[in-house]
Amino acid sequence: MMRKVAFLCLSFFSILLLNAQTIDELAAVRKGNSIYQRAEKLRAEAMQLIEKGGEVNTRLANEKFKEAAKLYQDAEIAYRKGMATTKNFPKANYNLANSLYRQEKYEDAGNSYKYIAEQKENDRSLRAKAYHNYGNSLLKQEKYKESIDAYKNALKLNPRDLDTKYNLEYARRKMMQQQQEQQDQDNKDDQDNKDNQDQQQKNQDNNEEQNKDQDQQQNQQNKKDKQEEQQQQQQRQQRQQDKRQLDALQQNERQTQKKVMEEEMKKSGKSKQEKDW
Repeated sequence: MMRKVAFLCLSFFSILLLNAQTIDELAAVRKGNSIYQRAEKLRAEAMQLIEKGGEVNTRLANEKFKEAAKLYQDAEIAYRKGMATTKNFPKANYNLANSLYRQEKYEDAGNSYKYIAEQKENDRSLRAKAYHNYGNSLLKQEKYKESIDAYKNALKLNPRDLDTKYNLEYARRKMMQQQQEQQDQDNKDDQDNKDNQDQQQKNQDNNEEQNKDQDQQQNQQNKKDKQEEQQQQQQRQQRQQDKRQLDALQQNERQTQKKVMEEEMKKSGKSKQEKDW
């Protein structure tokens, strides 16, 4: 009996706690809605000032944009607090996604829009708008193919939505432009690679030609050096031969002079012997 009473008390307190969490969450969601609506109003006023033009209006518009940006951030905080444990607040989720989108957090916004759109129990109209804005988030990230798929899903739910049709065609044009730019870039890269290869081949040919010229010049220089060396060798041999001939002539002359002297001495000796004592 005591266990049964304890179990009932625990269940009762659990229900009270769950209800308290739900009340707190609802209060946070309502706060988020209020902040979000104020931010949207400020943004609309800023857009009107921009349309009017003028330096003063532009300055005032920028001030309103800044204030609205701060409110979008506060709204995000309130929505996240309101859905910390319970996430089945479709409109709160949608406004959270809008708050993220206004802060240019396109990837986070896109994930929130996608979550709402894929919940089939959600209202058909809400899912169509979520798919539309999911496409816008992808478009901002230049993910054109994915945005086209999102717009198509939006049109399946709301075929008469002219804004979605317009964005779909715009995304298609941007995707074609992106593909053309990518093709042009690829062609440019291919041409640059070809030009680089041609230049490298040209440089290689020039280097080979220069090396060939250098080899020819070296061969000619070697040939010239060899000829000069041969000439110098011949000159050395000629000088040696001339020296030998000169030495031979000088030797012959010495021998001749010696013979002449000997002959003279002989003649001198004979005359002395014939002299009277």
